[in-house]
Amino acid sequence: MTDYLHIGTVPWTDEDMRKSLKEFSEIYERRPMRDNTGGMQAPHMFLSWFVLKTLRPKTIIESGLWLGQGTWFFEQACPGAQLHCIDINLDRVQYRSKGAIYYNRDFSMIDWSSVSAQETVLFFDDHQNAYQRVMTAKWFGFVHLLFEDNYPPSRGDCYSLKKVFSHAGFAPISSEENSLSSAIKGKLASLFRPVASPVAINYVQPNTVDAQYLRGNIETYHELPPVFKTTNTRWGDLWDEHTYPTPTPLLSSVEEPYQQVFLDEAASYTWMSYVKLK
Repeated sequence: MTDYLHIGTVPWTDEDMRKSLKEFSEIYERRPMRDNTGGMQAPHMFLSWFVLKTLRPKTIIESGLWLGQGTWFFEQACPGAQLHCIDINLDRVQYRSKGAIYYNRDFSMIDWSSVSAQETVLFFDDHQNAYQRVMTAKWFGFVHLLFEDNYPPSRGDCYSLKKVFSHAGFAPISSEENSLSSAIKGKLASLFRPVASPVAINYVQPNTVDAQYLRGNIETYHELPPVFKTTNTRWGDLWDEHTYPTPTPLLSSVEEPYQQVFLDEAASYTWMSYVKLK
């Protein structure tokens, strides 16, 4: 495996992150839903909240809402930002922001011409092809991107940036898809056909071309560190550096009560990444 954890720099340090853990834990205690199974847990909620709070964008575009808890945390991080919230199934959303604009069509099919692209953060938790998301974002002129599910090779249900940099390609776990998802991917395929990818939009052959494209268009690729690293991954196997290269965790042991929740939910980590495009 090729270990690409960092390209370029970010405007924060791990120490900045550690200093923000207590503030976040107090906000986490006030979260609207105690059970967010299937969505982000404390480690990724913290990472997304921290990055947004640091970057202070005027606009946040959130693709993939699940129950809506992420939207609430984004409001806590950037109370003055305009939120655009996207999900193909809005019926399951339990928390709806009064100030957000909601869409039930794909990010790539929305007119973003009224949004200041340079002052926007895109947040993707939609399990789509991250390589194509980068190309689409660049076409729109966006600069700042967050990918929540940045799966390592052989894991996960989408072509992640970590897989791109590992030259691993992607083979779908299942060929079963709903018709809307297929239509979205077909539309993306007609707009942005990866050079090294075959006609089948879900399958990507192992290649080096996609990584070359990213290196040519990315100023920063930064895998955000876990708060804690557990012995086993979320899939139950050993969390070793050969199979799962990972940034150094922010904490090694629980020293204060507020840190316990990060350890309790540590296995939910999926190499969340921040990207800044050129």
